[in-house]
Amino acid sequence: MMKIWQKITFVLTLSVAIFLTQGIISNLPAHAALHKFSFNGDKTNGYFIFDDSIKGGAPIRPDMLSEYYASVPEYNVNIEDESEHGFQSSERTKHDEARTIVSLLRPELVKASPNLSPDSPQDDEFILFVPKVARKSKYALSVRFRYPQNTFKNSVAQPKNVPNQALISVHPYWNFPINMGPVKFEETVQTVIEDVSQTPRNNFLALED
Repeated sequence: MMKIWQKITFVLTLSVAIFLTQGIISNLPAHAALHKFSFNGDKTNGYFIFDDSIKGGAPIRPDMLSEYYASVPEYNVNIEDESEHGFQSSERTKHDEARTIVSLLRPELVKASPNLSPDSPQDDEFILFVPKVARKSKYALSVRFRYPQNTFKNSVAQPKNVPNQALISVHPYWNFPINMGPVKFEETVQTVIEDVSQTPRNNFLALED
C-alpha cells in the first residue's frame, strides 16, 4: 500500500511541475521574427514587412549580397500618384514571392555582375524586390534603399535597425538578367524599422496603378 501511495504522490507532483513549467513558458515573451520597414518622403511613402527568420543565399558573392526568398508577406509602395501593394499567396512558389535583398556594393561585386556599372557608388543597400509573377507584369520591381558604406558592418543579414535617412531608388522595369531598367524615381526618405507582433494576412491583393 505504501508503494502505491508513493507512486500516486510522484505522479501528482510530476503533473503539477509540468503544469507550472508550461505556464512559465507560455508567459515568456516571444521572439519577434517580423519587422516593419517604413519610409516617408516628399513624394513617396510606404512600408514592407519582412521575416528575419528566413535564411538568405545568393548565387554570386554571398559575402556581399544575400537574397531572402519569400521573406516579405506584405508590402505597400506609394510614389507620387501611383501605388503598388501585395500579400503572399499560397498559389505561388517562394521564388515568385516578394523578398528582401541585402547588398554591400563593392568593386568585387560590380566585377561579378554585368548589370552593375563600374561607376556605381560603394554603399550598403536594403532592397525590396517584387518578382514579375507577384506583380502580374512582365517586369519585376526593385525598390532600393541606399545607406553609406559600412552601415551594415560588412554583414548581409537583414538589418534590425537602420539610419533615419536613405536614398530611395525605384526600378519598376527590372528585367534581370538582361538589364535593371531605368530608374523611375529617386528621393531622400526617412526610414525606420519596428517589430511587428501580428502576422500579416496570407493572401494577395491585386496591384493598383
